[in-house]
Amino acid sequence: RSVDLRPVRTKRLRDESHTLGYLRITQFSESVPKKIEEALQELKEKEVEGIILDLRNNSGGLVSSGIAVADSFLNEKLVVETKNRDGIKDSIISEKNTFFDGPMVTIVNKGTASASEILAGALQDNKRSALIGKQTYGKGLIQSLKSLSEDSGIAITVASYLTPNGNNIQGRGIIPDKILDFSEAKDFGSSDDKWVKDSEIYLNSLLDNVEDKSPKDIVEITTEKKEYSKND
Repeated sequence: RSVDLRPVRTKRLRDESHTLGYLRITQFSESVPKKIEEALQELKEKEVEGIILDLRNNSGGLVSSGIAVADSFLNEKLVVETKNRDGIKDSIISEKNTFFDGPMVTIVNKGTASASEILAGALQDNKRSALIGKQTYGKGLIQSLKSLSEDSGIAITVASYLTPNGNNIQGRGIIPDKILDFSEAKDFGSSDDKWVKDSEIYLNSLLDNVEDKSPKDIVEITTEKKEYSKND
């Protein structure tokens, strides 16, 4: 696996009505959770009102890193469950303090896998972020390598990852709230990226709806918007 020396990339997106932050994670390495905290702090200083989180072609990396990034967005929520071959489940809950609690949307595609699917599933099932794009890869197994001889071994599945709603990621992936049919840009996050443009439209309409609303109203509107996206 190649290592991306810049696994976290950000920029500010501005139009006549709102200021948004674009946050792309290319892979989950050990340094990513801290880099995400720093990036979110920088975007908050730029007074962004909402975040576009881009997980396209993020094939995973350190699962612990992906789970730690969930702490930046989820306040004491179930992030993921692991289920072993005996059916015994183990739950992982996010930390209490978040680094960003404003509106957000998450972009995924068929290259979104493993740790990035865990993060996307946690955001979707907790109604923290709508997902847009295409169905994800479907890599959700925990495997252990057993040595057979000096030169060979076999990978044994010891557990699987389940989203907070109990959906098994393996072989199924995660279905976005809104499927995007138009082609993807060669350079993610560029001015030619139609998926980011669609995300901007979604977030802007969400922000227009939640202005002067209470936090409870914002949650209700976000949920309504997700249901609308499913039927769009």
